[in-house]
Amino acid sequence: MSNQFSCAGCLNHNCLINKHKDAEHIESFLKQKSAFQCQKEQQFILEGAPVSGLYFIYKGDVKVFKNVANKESQIIRLSSDGEIVGHRGFGTNYVYDISAAALSDSTLCHFSTDVLIEMLHKNPPLMFDFMLFYADQLQKSEANAKRFGRLSVREKVISGLLFIHNKFGQTDGFFNLTLSRKDIAQFAGISQEQVIRVISKLKKENLLIANGKKLGIPDVALLESELDEVVSFLEG
Repeated sequence: MSNQFSCAGCLNHNCLINKHKDAEHIESFLKQKSAFQCQKEQQFILEGAPVSGLYFIYKGDVKVFKNVANKESQIIRLSSDGEIVGHRGFGTNYVYDISAAALSDSTLCHFSTDVLIEMLHKNPPLMFDFMLFYADQLQKSEANAKRFGRLSVREKVISGLLFIHNKFGQTDGFFNLTLSRKDIAQFAGISQEQVIRVISKLKKENLLIANGKKLGIPDVALLESELDEVVSFLEG
């Protein structure tokens, strides 16, 4: 592993491993981490492949998705710096039940299943934080699934756009993460044609601006007022 991507120099304070990197007995495990760079659109987890461990985003953006009916994909999570990818398969499944690919050139850290399990056993505070993380994920997924199912097509697109804005922010009026209309459709769980129609209407209503694939929200509060309740998307 390159020292360039060592846990010692990591600035992702939301990373569970980074939070405990100075704990007793953990240094030997950190040295067993591997780090690699993933180019935009490169897939690094394949649904149905044997579980090899957990991935942590050192730097970059990642989409987590599942195969659904008619050979389509459903994006179930958009993740960025410091976040975990592949946790749904860890400890319970022998194969990944999701796929994951980079949305931008990214650097990923990987701990094998054996190393991570031993590290958790030797560090109860880290194990406790992982337990809280999983409990939080389950609670969000259950709550969001109930709320999201009641949204109209327009509300699903708006909720998705607000989620992207809140998570990745904007620079010069446009989202810091550029997604295709197909990605937005897979994220919102609707068709690409529906997304295109809704985006066109939002632009005409001055609720959204666009420049090619780039999108931006000129007035977040005004767009939020279109919804009874702002919903996050399912965690993956």
